Amino acid sequence: MLKFGWSKKDVSVEGPIGMPGQFYERISEGILDPITVTALAIDDGNGASILLSCDFGELGGGIIEEIRDAVRAKNPAIAAERILANATHTHTSPRFNKMGVSAYDKAPHDKIDYMQPEIYRAFLVDRASDAVVEAYEKREEGSYAYGYGYAVVAHHRRPTYFDDLRLRSNEKVPSALYVDKFAKMYGNTNDPMFSEYEGNVDSSVYFMFTFDRDDRLTGAIVNVPCPSQNGEGETLLSADYWAQLRAMVKEKYGDIYVLPQCACAGDMAPRPLHAREAEQRKFDLKYETLDKGALKSKCELCRRIEIAERIMVAFDDTYKWASKEKIKEAKLLHTVKNVKLPAWKITEEQYLSAKEELEKYSRIGFVETDDPKADFEQNTRHSSILARYETIIKCYESDRDFYEPEIHVIALGDIAFVSNPFELYIAYQHRMQARSPFIQTFAVQLAAATDGRGYLCTERAAENMGYSANIYSCRVSPAGGNILVEETLKELEKLHP
Repeated sequence: MLKFGWSKKDVSVEGPIGMPGQFYERISEGILDPITVTALAIDDGNGASILLSCDFGELGGGIIEEIRDAVRAKNPAIAAERILANATHTHTSPRFNKMGVSAYDKAPHDKIDYMQPEIYRAFLVDRASDAVVEAYEKREEGSYAYGYGYAVVAHHRRPTYFDDLRLRSNEKVPSALYVDKFAKMYGNTNDPMFSEYEGNVDSSVYFMFTFDRDDRLTGAIVNVPCPSQNGEGETLLSADYWAQLRAMVKEKYGDIYVLPQCACAGDMAPRPLHAREAEQRKFDLKYETLDKGALKSKCELCRRIEIAERIMVAFDDTYKWASKEKIKEAKLLHTVKNVKLPAWKITEEQYLSAKEELEKYSRIGFVETDDPKADFEQNTRHSSILARYETIIKCYESDRDFYEPEIHVIALGDIAFVSNPFELYIAYQHRMQARSPFIQTFAVQLAAATDGRGYLCTERAAENMGYSANIYSCRVSPAGGNILVEETLKELEKLHP
């Protein structure tokens, strides 16, 4: 008989704290909705696997090892290596990476009062490990159901062009932030040379529902191939569209758990790039009386609500038919392994160019005026540029051949979960899902790992260049993406019954 245990912890903080996710560091000005960590323990009697979802932009910097160590200290019976933790990629979460690690940290910080990330990191590790332990200790007999529906959430965010953007006189000179060729992240589609979006999108939403021994719904995994980044420039902590979805689920199904997963979506975003005027007109009419409150963008709030409404329709529809088959007995198998993926090699020409650019930007220096807040934004942006050049120089000089990120492959009866630590382009997910021997395979990107992060683009994207597909964005080459697919499929074949 299967057992399931759930837990959720609020990890928001009222006081000001750094917010990562942009090319400058924002300082939080309060809480719009809770930042949470949600854990689900699944046990078939031969060992438990634990899924941990976190409302954060990413889970790097070795934080997974600290969470696992804390779990081991609190309950040694838990196989902490079988914790699969993922981020939802909200851009409005607290910063937990230590001072000196972030791209922002060369900038002066002495005139800005906010919580040091080391303090918040300890708090987050404690609360996340509490959630894992509580979920494990609350395991009770139950069942699960699974299925999928459709909801338009993601849009492709890399327009391509017939001409080489570098040759346009009005385009920015290539730098650490702008390296466009035939593609441009969030590029203008109202352009005579606009060709097409670089890749396809996926409107599938995967669900797994859990029930107690009396067949009452206790929680749901909701897997969407789209990051939750509708509030990229906001300064209020928020889980983004997951907050609206949780509220809608609670209103209809009661206070059940919702564990969000971001499927592969490195080239996706939750906003369209064309038909902007038509969308704005719709929002003006549909949400005429909506008050955006302290938020900067009413439009992005409208998108969040509409996305949640669409996912909720898929949730309701899938639940109706999927809950007809509640599964109480299934084998649970869990593989954790490190895969060797080839590094994106930087050329000598790129290395020398980065050194030249770094020297040029270093001469600019940081600003100091009578507006510390504006100074901080400008200086952290400048620090980000410096850090990107320094990263390229370090990568070249280290001459590293491989990265070895951790991946998880979990089989539960006829479904499977596969993880990776990247912002992985969706083409790789489609290849894994299409060839998987399981009926339904949940892909989970931005999974916590100690090695190998950043974007992982396709070969076509690497040729088109642009942000998310160049040496400043990617540590692993497209060849590494191909290997990731094949290694994941090998493990799926091994675990398939």
